[in-house]
Amino acid sequence: MVLSLTHKAQKLITLCQAEGYRSVADLLQASMSDVVCPAICMVEGCDHIEHYEKDQDEGYCGACGNTTVTSGLVLADMI
Repeated sequence: MVLSLTHKAQKLITLCQAEGYRSVADLLQASMSDVVCPAICMVEGCDHIEHYEKDQDEGYCGACGNTTVTSGLVLADMI
């Protein structure tokens, strides 16, 4: 059996690992109590990470130049 994660789930896991969290739950808990939130570019092949407002879903990506950076809380449908 092959398990396939959605694009959003893959990006959320990448964000979690890159930011040094042991689990997605840890990332989300820390993000809820901070002013800014880790966010990742949603372009395929670009995993650039920025820190943006918790509700960001169109942040500027310093790597690819698109406005496709989305916060972890938005990816997890927490906001």
